[in-house]
Amino acid sequence: MAFEGSQGGDIRATLALSQSEAQNGSRRTLTLPGGRRITVPVRAGISNGEQIYVKGMGEPAWSGGPTGDLILTVSIAPAEQYGSQPNYLDESSFPTDFTQESSVPPPIQSPEYPVSYAPPGSQQNYNEYGQYNSAAPNYPPVGSGGSYPNYQGQAQAPDPFYAYQNQPQYAEPSQYGGYPQAGQQIATPPPPKKRTMPLTVIILLIIIVLFLLAGSSLIYYLGVYQPQKIHADATATVNAQISSTAQANAQATANTLATSTAQANATATVQASATAVASATASANQDILNKATSGTPVLDDSLSAQSSSNWDELSASNSTQSGSCAFTGGMYESSMPTKGYFQPCYAQAPTFSNFAYQVQMTIKQGDDGGILFRADTTSSKFYLFRITQSGAYDLFYYINNQGTAKNLISNSTSLFLQGLNQANTITVVAEGGNMYFYINGKYIDGVTSTTLSSGKIGVFGESNTSSTVVAFSNAEVWKL
Repeated sequence: MAFEGSQGGDIRATLALSQSEAQNGSRRTLTLPGGRRITVPVRAGISNGEQIYVKGMGEPAWSGGPTGDLILTVSIAPAEQYGSQPNYLDESSFPTDFTQESSVPPPIQSPEYPVSYAPPGSQQNYNEYGQYNSAAPNYPPVGSGGSYPNYQGQAQAPDPFYAYQNQPQYAEPSQYGGYPQAGQQIATPPPPKKRTMPLTVIILLIIIVLFLLAGSSLIYYLGVYQPQKIHADATATVNAQISSTAQANAQATANTLATSTAQANATATVQASATAVASATASANQDILNKATSGTPVLDDSLSAQSSSNWDELSASNSTQSGSCAFTGGMYESSMPTKGYFQPCYAQAPTFSNFAYQVQMTIKQGDDGGILFRADTTSSKFYLFRITQSGAYDLFYYINNQGTAKNLISNSTSLFLQGLNQANTITVVAEGGNMYFYINGKYIDGVTSTTLSSGKIGVFGESNTSSTVVAFSNAEVWKL
């Protein structure tokens, strides 16, 4: 998405879509100036050059003024371009070639993990509903150093509100007042008729009007808020109606009150709209999970012992980095003692395409763990979702066994129960290119990626700063 910058409070940008997204519809999560994240759905059959309006998501037109809109102009590529010039991150921190003595996938080096955190109040401290959470762990923004830059070639996850090209255009600020409010069309009034009169009479009238304005507490209060507006209205009234000072003062007061009322109504409308959109988004995302897990799971494994899913069993002595996959104490554990590596542990059968995959994870020692899905273990391609003790999370697309990966999501959540020995349920719903992620049954994030369409499921534990042991139980998969 290419930004054109703020224009009178509005933010204009170009939203690039593939042919498939334009024909079938999509859901995009965008990062706005200042780090704000917003999810925008794209309707099926959208046309090239069509505009999408998102009310109230621009910037203040002036300090203390109303917030403008986000205006996206659709640009449809002539053909699918993913993979033509991939923005792969091939960091020096990724592992080199290694060999494996068994069929179990070897440990793979993780991307360099962030070591600095943003101060409280930064955009990374906002939860999935756009609300600030001072207790949430700060996770550095994408591109802040020590982590992958955000992969710009991928579309982001949905947010079900938008307005299209047929929305009214807004007037620019003029000599008759401030910026127009969202949804309000302002017509420029004709200039006042010029009258020829003595200069001393004009100066005397202006002095009288200013004296009356200064003497009125109401006019003074409103004049502090918008002095230039009041002065312009009062001067125009005097020039048009020089026969009555009282009429000029009354007209100025009426104009000011009307402006204040219009601004208050517009502000209330924007606030009500934002509240309704947030509520609708939360409800829609929750419905996706409820629908996906409503039936009978095709895989229901307690992970207390080996099952028909044929989970990997790997001893540390057979691993190049001493990682292991084993059933221990009624749970399935992935262990990794070597810093900078994680140990993938896969279910060898079956493979899944469109599904909801859910498992309970407990970090018993060390740093972080997570799930793998749509994995091609032969070529070491897979999606990896990881989460730390503090609730910071990432989604990566891994390209090969050298640890080359693309970062698709980076954020944090307060829904994760922090610390060691805390059981947290991780769920991913993958349907086509749309992927939605949930922690303990609550939506946290989403993304669109069509690179991998099917594959194996798995789990992993990762050592970032110290030896790590992550235990898993109650793995379930529902086909969609």
